[in-house]
Formats: sequence, C-alpha cells, structure tokens
Amino acid sequence: MVSDPRCPDCAGKVSSTATWCMHCGADFPSAVDADSGRPVQDRADGEAAYEESVEGGSSDAQTVGFLVAVFGLVTLPFVTPPDVTLLYVTAAVVAGLYAARQSSLGQAASRGGFALAVAPLAIWTLSLALSGPGDLSVTALLGPLAYGLVVSALGRTAQTVG
Repeated sequence: MVSDPRCPDCAGKVSSTATWCMHCGADFPSAVDADSGRPVQDRADGEAAYEESVEGGSSDAQTVGFLVAVFGLVTLPFVTPPDVTLLYVTAAVVAGLYAARQSSLGQAASRGGFALAVAPLAIWTLSLALSGPGDLSVTALLGPLAYGLVVSALGRTAQTVG
C-alpha cells in the first residue's frame, strides 16, 4: 500500500502532483512515498498506464493464455479420442498462445475459450481422417460437443466480465 506522498527534504505531506513543498519551499521533481522513500507517480497517470498496458497485450493477457493452455492440457484428454496425446497437447498450447496474443483480457478469455471449444472437434476430425471411422459413434461425440458448449460459454462470460 502506498502512503501519502512526502517532501524529500522535510517529510511534510504533499500532493502527488506537487513540484514544491508548501511546508519548507523545497523544489523536487516528484513527491516521495513515506514508506519506501521512492518517488510517487501521479495516480491518474498510473491508472492510465495500467489500462494502456492491458489494451496493448500485456502480461495480463499472457497470464490468461497460460491459464487457457493449462486448462486445455488438463481437460482435453477427457474429451478426445485415445492415443492422440500429441494432438491435444498441440491444441492446448496453440489455444494458449492464441489467447496470449490478444490485446485485452476479455479478448484473451473469449478467443482462448473459443479455440479450446473447437479443439476437441478438430482433434476428433483429424483422428477420423488418420484412422478411419471404425470407432465413431454419436455418443462418442457428445462429450466434445458438451465441452465445446461449456467452454465457449465460459469464454463469452469472461469477456463480458473482463
């Protein structure tokens, strides 16, 4: 927690935008945090810089991308055909990278969720193309369809919240 800004000379309370101390008259480039002794940013500029970093594809979107990839690695094995480990790992990593490259948190959650929602169906399609439709049944596709609906709904919800 940031304390009230203080003058570096007399330690009197000053405004975070002040350039001189009203107590001792000292000029200073910026106010100083009483606890750390470091200069205090203008709080309005700090909020604007944070919003710009989120809009510019910051580490926040990268964190969402990482979480999307981990979620995919944990959940995709349950809704994909057996013996396609390389495919679901690739799908989870690609979905995470796609989410991390978005410019906002809402877009990262929404688009990462959509990429994960499509992944099981794409993996089933690739598996059928490689091995043939021998093990295909309608009930085998119910899991991937339900997964796609739930994950895309979560992505849409996260977009409206974020």
